[in-house]
Amino acid sequence: MEPAPRTVSSQPRHVVRTVLREALESKQGGEVVVKSASLSGRIFVVERKVAWVVITEPSAPNFSSLLMEERLVSRDDIEQVMAECRKKGGNFCETLVAWGLVPRETVRGLLLQHLSRQLRALLALTDAQALFVPQPRAYSSQLTFRLEELVPPVSQPPPPHSPEERIPMANVKQSLEESLKIEGAFAACLVDAKSGMTLGSIGGSPTFNVEAAAAGNTEVVRAKLKTMNALGLKDRIEDILITLGEQYHVIRPLSTREGLFLYLALHRSNANLALARFKLADIEKSLAV
Repeated sequence: MEPAPRTVSSQPRHVVRTVLREALESKQGGEVVVKSASLSGRIFVVERKVAWVVITEPSAPNFSSLLMEERLVSRDDIEQVMAECRKKGGNFCETLVAWGLVPRETVRGLLLQHLSRQLRALLALTDAQALFVPQPRAYSSQLTFRLEELVPPVSQPPPPHSPEERIPMANVKQSLEESLKIEGAFAACLVDAKSGMTLGSIGGSPTFNVEAAAAGNTEVVRAKLKTMNALGLKDRIEDILITLGEQYHVIRPLSTREGLFLYLALHRSNANLALARFKLADIEKSLAV
């Protein structure tokens, strides 16, 4: 009989971290399977370090796309490396280095950045179930990371001069409360686009995790900025609109503070999109940072 998924009802925010700690303390290593109503993923542990993190959603960013966005490799390069790995059972990142496509330090830096974002999204899930599956795993790479390299400890305070310390949180709270008064709005947050972390959030539901959405939409902002840079567009993003079947998602970068953006989720059935964008623009201007 398979063991039931591990849950910690008294501290649901930390359940994934708790099970991951168990995996990192295991001599065998293995896999942490994470499932929630909004997001699922896997965390692979080898020799008490994190070797890989994957979010099992079709729209989730992948490491190959990041390499191509950075213009380090072409799609043909990626396909050839993957074919070589399938043929000989090699490690994708180590093959990139061995073929001279990307320097080891560059691969390590980008991999740290990518795995950190994926892991933060899973750790942010408040309704998650997590299960550690011990499994000895051969891993032909030294490109692994301590948990503290990928995410700070839960109890660690923000470092000096961090965005969290410099921003007047009372003003952030008031602005987010005003955002949630917009007709149709059900979740809002202020996000640091560099780390994917929320600096304040409000709303959400058991099926909609605000912090996980913030981490994912950081990739949307980054991708758009890279595209503008590639096209030579000397302009700024006013807002980004994502239209789903039942929801609107609006991303509005702050004009007064580069690297931060407001994120608003609305029910499409009772939202006035034009009015919502207008009100969010007013809130963004009044947000003192």
